[in-house]
Amino acid sequence: MYYFYVALFYLLLPLLLMFRYFKGLKWQSFNTRYHEVLGFYKKKHAQNVIWVHAASLGEVEAAHVLIEYLRKNYPYKVLVTTGTEPGYDRVRALQGDQMEHVYLPYDMPGAVERFIKHFQPKVAIIMETEIWPVLFAKCKQHEVPLFIVNARLTEKSSKGYLKLKGFLAKVFAGVSGVAAQTEVDAHRYQEIGVLAEKITVSGNMKLDMPIAEVLRVNMAQVKQELFPNRQVFVVGSTHAGEDEIFLRAYRRLKSKFPEILLVLVPRQPKRAPEIKQLCARNKLNVLARTEHKPCDVVTDVYLVDTLGELKQMYALADFSFVAGSMVPVGGHNIFEPILLGVPVMFGPHMKNVELQAKQLLEARGAIQCVDEAGIIRSVALMIENPQEKLRLINNAQAFVAKNNGAVERTITLIDPFLRVNKATHLPD
Repeated sequence: MYYFYVALFYLLLPLLLMFRYFKGLKWQSFNTRYHEVLGFYKKKHAQNVIWVHAASLGEVEAAHVLIEYLRKNYPYKVLVTTGTEPGYDRVRALQGDQMEHVYLPYDMPGAVERFIKHFQPKVAIIMETEIWPVLFAKCKQHEVPLFIVNARLTEKSSKGYLKLKGFLAKVFAGVSGVAAQTEVDAHRYQEIGVLAEKITVSGNMKLDMPIAEVLRVNMAQVKQELFPNRQVFVVGSTHAGEDEIFLRAYRRLKSKFPEILLVLVPRQPKRAPEIKQLCARNKLNVLARTEHKPCDVVTDVYLVDTLGELKQMYALADFSFVAGSMVPVGGHNIFEPILLGVPVMFGPHMKNVELQAKQLLEARGAIQCVDEAGIIRSVALMIENPQEKLRLINNAQAFVAKNNGAVERTITLIDPFLRVNKATHLPD
């Protein structure tokens, strides 16, 4: 199976490079750094690195606190790999030049071998749900301890992986540890071939995400400048098929609450022209973020057609909805608005964070809306009943306080593999 997988990857390589080229037409560094996915590097990098792989923007956000801890507490340079340019852009925004970055090499023996020899990682830390047979095998061959952290596995994915359990058991043989988000995720990893003694339950690192104090201090002033005298309803990370749901809900809400403003933050800013057309068809006045103007009384929709500003928008919200959940995408980070003291709603499709969503609902810290009518009803409830809104916020923040600490538990798992050199190099 392993050799079949490798042969298939080599056969598909021309298509992968072609796909990357077309992807790179809209990204600045993606094509110019194509050699990195083949394991070739044009300059010398640090060696004996702590290597963290975070596939894209969401994983980079989740990994931020872990990366900060590793960078400040161990005498090794941190290398971050991503699979997308938005992921790289977020690494640069969060960490600047304090770490190395390259794109993850394709999962081929030659590329991964060159990567490992070039960087000689002390440990490999893979975020969330990335299973690469060649990479795992090469880490084992070169005795690089490998961890899957903040690990999650949806029911659908686990059913697919179960068909390959014999193969995956060999792939996972070299894994030093798995830090799963929930007991359910831990059980699913065990089912697909990870030994039980290698699995711990750490919780979700997104509950440990820091909120910059400047956001808390300045958000009231910025909100008044950008959205003067408006009730701000932020819908984050929308996908195709969702924007029209919120536009229809907004039209009905506006007839009862004229001061309401809808802020749409599409998961992919390139969808902005499509969303503007939807606004025009619904006879709604839209103002784009890139116009750099404050809203006025006739603005209905503020469209965030930029990348990396969702957190700032949540900080300005009176209430929020985490999208990717009204269509079967699986949901996104439901804790970011909560950490900012903003009540959160989400839709019925939450497979990516199913247990946390269920637990948050049981704690009465969020509202799940199954349809457009549910969205309208929930927003109206929070406008008309400020005490209900405050109850949601307090319950949600109590849930976060009770369940955070995932980064600390993850460090406990990894630290023994770095401890000897840490004791030698770091002051008391």
